[in-house]
Amino acid sequence: MLKGGISDPRNNALMKMFNLIDIGERAGSGVPDIYSVWDSQGWVSPEVKEQYNPDRTILLLAFEEKQAEKASRKNKQKRQI
Repeated sequence: MLKGGISDPRNNALMKMFNLIDIGERAGSGVPDIYSVWDSQGWVSPEVKEQYNPDRTILLLAFEEKQAEKASRKNKQKRQI
């Protein structure tokens, strides 16, 4: 899932509807794109949790800076003072 390239829709009818109106794709690139954006923004990496009974995949997206980014920003601010 994290590498992408595999599309496994939970709702085939909904996926087909989106494809019919040309706003869907089966590239399987959504999750890697999310990781790429989070990394480019310097946010903490998304966390994937899988649960069973019932089957669920949970993607936790935190708008929180990585510790290294926070430290770098603080050091930069101190040098400017």
